[in-house]
Amino acid sequence: MSRLSAALLVIPAVALTLSAGTAAVAAPASTGVSFVVTAATDPAEDRYRTLVRRLADKDPRWEVRTAAWNALTSDVPNAVTLFLSTGGGYELARARASTNASRNDLIISRAILTSTPATSPYVNMTAKRAQYGTLDEKDRYVRTGLAEAQALDAKHSPVAHAAEQDALDRQYVTDLSEHASGAWVKAAAVRALQRGTNDDIAEFFKYSWSSAAACDVQAFRINLTEQEATYRHRLDQLVVSAQAAQQAYEQASEAAKAKAAEEAKLAWNTAAGVAAATQETWTANQNLAASQAQAWAAVHDFAVGATTRQDWPTIAGQAAGTQTSWNDELAWAQEQARVWTGLEQSARDSATAIPTV
Repeated sequence: MSRLSAALLVIPAVALTLSAGTAAVAAPASTGVSFVVTAATDPAEDRYRTLVRRLADKDPRWEVRTAAWNALTSDVPNAVTLFLSTGGGYELARARASTNASRNDLIISRAILTSTPATSPYVNMTAKRAQYGTLDEKDRYVRTGLAEAQALDAKHSPVAHAAEQDALDRQYVTDLSEHASGAWVKAAAVRALQRGTNDDIAEFFKYSWSSAAACDVQAFRINLTEQEATYRHRLDQLVVSAQAAQQAYEQASEAAKAKAAEEAKLAWNTAAGVAAATQETWTANQNLAASQAQAWAAVHDFAVGATTRQDWPTIAGQAAGTQTSWNDELAWAQEQARVWTGLEQSARDSATAIPTV
């Protein structure tokens, strides 16, 4: 597997099991006080369905998307909760995706090593392009693209040469190599310049640019999924501890009541602190998504008026689609910031509800 593909797929083995034990807790009648635990009261199916739907719609790995849709449409009770549990469908699909990606990288690498521009021009050109593609692009290439390239080579069809690039096109790629907002796009521009021929510059405009842009979105989405899973898992652990501390307070003798109340308040405030800590992360995610959306809006506007020999109408359409993807990610990050603000407030309220003894 290529180093960049591996970085996307070898992700921490974070447990996605999120506690469903979130029923309201009331103090015994003898205390005269009733508490409502609001930090995590929704049933697990409802609580995590939004996350699973996001995986089904947007996860870069087709194995995860398929498994998530199966969970969403399953007749099995608690299918969504089971999907996110330890050893559940998400972890199994993630493992399949890693295995498949390794296989695809191996096949593509072998295609490059066993071909040359002179003897197998289509295979050599398309395999080199595929090695920097998204997970889906690599999978499609291994399934059908390689065979198609081999068939074209067998017919001895000449490789279509890209039109000679003028100075403006090369300068544009140079600018992207230095200032592109996405790491994958920047790397693709650097590779095009390092190879250096007019054909390489043309290949960047026609294929590599849009593929690298998709890789930037892909990396961002996987990173957000892992962030969300990590914070959710940690918060659930703290909520369970806080509920136990509150129950201990409610059942404590009068002599032990003050200490138990202090411990329960601390437990709820600790949970609230973890929820609050996510805000910095979600703010950074919002800023990154917003800057990417703005950058691709600028690409679209430039492409609409460009007059060099590239296929600028197609580039403009691709830029608009990429901008939409980043606007979607911005909206998701904003929504998650609101959700976690609510979880923090809920935990604070639970702490405040415990009287000072």
